[in-house]
Amino acid sequence: MLTFGDNILLWRLHRSLSQEQLAVLSNIPRPNLSDIEKGKRDITLSTIRSLARALNVSPGTLADANPPKPDKWKNNLTRESMERIAGAAARGTSLKNPLEDFITVLLKEVLRCSLVSTQSRTKSLPLPGRSSNRAWLHLRALYPAETLESLIMRTKEHAELLWISDR
Repeated sequence: MLTFGDNILLWRLHRSLSQEQLAVLSNIPRPNLSDIEKGKRDITLSTIRSLARALNVSPGTLADANPPKPDKWKNNLTRESMERIAGAAARGTSLKNPLEDFITVLLKEVLRCSLVSTQSRTKSLPLPGRSSNRAWLHLRALYPAETLESLIMRTKEHAELLWISDR
């Protein structure tokens, strides 16, 4: 389940707004908005209303942690599409289907550290950054945990097979 702050962040990104822009639209100081997104600040009803108005959603959408889901997204991926996404993420390639490619990009970012370790077998790994946290947040908002677990498992399996075949 998404936190209130995570949901605000997702809606802000979905609307292509910076924190500064949302702060101006909602009449909330930017540092306060940052704290809201990080879950460090309690929220009043008037703040929820201001944010909802600025994001053009109902207050209930924000309060109930309903993330943005464009109509073109399907909640359930087929086995074939999951295999294509996992294979492309493991290989670091793109897909022709823009929706599958977007999921691939997010998955690659989330698994960047694991994939690097599988591919290079080095001891020093890159640390996950803010972009991987955002990618994970996007994926969690779009798909249920079981789907994400399956995608991650399949991607790691594809990466292992690639590593073995390259030896």
